[in-house]
Amino acid sequence: MAMVAEAPPVRAGYRHDAQLVAATCVAIRRAGIDFAVHLPDTINYPLIRALDADPDVISVSCSREDEGVAIAMGAYLGGHWPVLLTEGSGLGLAGLALARAVVQRTPLLILASHNSALGERHDYAAATRRVTEPLLDALTIPYVIAMRGSDIPMLIREAQMTVHGDRRPVAILLPRHSLHEIEEDRT
Repeated sequence: MAMVAEAPPVRAGYRHDAQLVAATCVAIRRAGIDFAVHLPDTINYPLIRALDADPDVISVSCSREDEGVAIAMGAYLGGHWPVLLTEGSGLGLAGLALARAVVQRTPLLILASHNSALGERHDYAAATRRVTEPLLDALTIPYVIAMRGSDIPMLIREAQMTVHGDRRPVAILLPRHSLHEIEEDRT
């Protein structure tokens, strides 16, 4: 479980805070999670890299969000505690698989990048921003939005308690700023 802070990765103009990323990965491991399923994602990218590098975590990349939910559900049935890392928009594409997880009471922690209103740089994400929270509400999947990166380890711990106790999916939504260094005002 040794996590080494390295130079913060930079992707698409985003600079991740290496200490927040390392603290998040430690929280994931302390929560007993030993299986990670992920899709490529700019916000979650450094978490994905760190989990891929952790020899105590089985890390699987998938090509579709519903496939990721199904793989994570299968991992739980095989004796692992999974986490799904995806874009919030991907949850909209995985609605049926998530509904199955709710009905079957299959535990799953979800870390989804999501901007509900603030800091969105790209207009093409406008449609997907509108479906993440309503979908989670409709499926009765509890979620929180991590407005401060320093809260993420506590949110993971608390969410995983609910995952264990309720035997259901729980999501933590990560806005762009939650894992990134504070940006200087460029005005």
